[in-house]
Amino acid sequence: MKDHRVLVPVSHPLGGIRTYMLYYFRRLHEESGYRFTFLSEAGNAFETFKRDLIDWEGTEYVEVPPKCGSKTVIQILRQTLKTQSFSLIHSQGLKAGTETAIANYFGNIPHLITLHDVILPQNAIPGRFKWLKKKIISLVTRRASFIVPVSHDCEVNHLQIFPVWQRGPVRVKTILNGIDLERLEHSRLRFESGQATRLREQFGIGDRVVLGGFFGRFMPQKGIDLLLKALELLVDRGFADRFRLVATQDRNGFFDETLKLVAENPKLIRMIHFIESVPDIVPLLLQVDATIIPSRWEACPILPMESLVLGVPVIGSDCIGLREVLSATPSLVHQHDNPESLAATLIRFIESPTTNAAKCYAVQAAQRFDIRSATNQLLEIYRLLCGE
Repeated sequence: MKDHRVLVPVSHPLGGIRTYMLYYFRRLHEESGYRFTFLSEAGNAFETFKRDLIDWEGTEYVEVPPKCGSKTVIQILRQTLKTQSFSLIHSQGLKAGTETAIANYFGNIPHLITLHDVILPQNAIPGRFKWLKKKIISLVTRRASFIVPVSHDCEVNHLQIFPVWQRGPVRVKTILNGIDLERLEHSRLRFESGQATRLREQFGIGDRVVLGGFFGRFMPQKGIDLLLKALELLVDRGFADRFRLVATQDRNGFFDETLKLVAENPKLIRMIHFIESVPDIVPLLLQVDATIIPSRWEACPILPMESLVLGVPVIGSDCIGLREVLSATPSLVHQHDNPESLAATLIRFIESPTTNAAKCYAVQAAQRFDIRSATNQLLEIYRLLCGE
């Protein structure tokens, strides 16, 4: 096979996008020989991502100055495309995809854009000059080769906003997110060998107390404010001694504001234990009784897939994107943007845990969310665009 190098522009290698790249690109690199050049903003997130890829032979990196505007990003993209040879560009997210499409507007390098988010509320482009932004995005991105939403909800959402994509020349093909079962199993075995801090011992939480886990960013999209309100309701309704929450301290959201809010609230301070973010979430998932995902919107989250494959119950909202993942699973679902509904669902789990149902579903979850099907679909697009 010809040595194909792929340029991967990504605004920030965080959360689901980071997991997506680690899962998919590792397989494309190890099994199909593709080599990658990642272009992203310099900073802690990019440095952490580089360490994750330290054993990837031939991987290269291009840094963009922190907090620079799109104009600078486009200039660096143009310079990179001019001075290096790429068989394919695979942008991560609509923002990176739009900037790359502008930089590659007069080029002939095949361009694939994966959409990792939905545009809400009310399908509106954020910021000022919405009509102009929409027109520019429509104009430049329709010249891409493929646009790949990560869920059907994500596809419908974007086609409502950019109907011009349906008229070509770009092709829209949904490829559902998946997870790397081998990597997940390796992490499980490492945890079971004793190489992890035990959360219940660390915080003195008894076995009879239900332990929930929130592993999202501290921001409105992920519903951290809704979860805090729901925890207050648990205290008011007499469940203060029956539930505890561990939450990873993701400093990329409203980190300081959330910690201050909890510290100043006597109801919350006893309910929540903050822990450092870790590159491998599996040891944390295996120690909680339920993974809590109170999001207001998602595209196609990987976290609930990982939790379900590990046999860990999920308590999640019925929001766009997440509802698609939780459909036909034993997960407990509450109304999105509704702390009363979330609190009632938490109480339901406390009084009647779905532990056994989740464990029984794990085999089916592994079959449903196995990344190999998605990787094969992505590989077909790679080979088509690379002329193989």
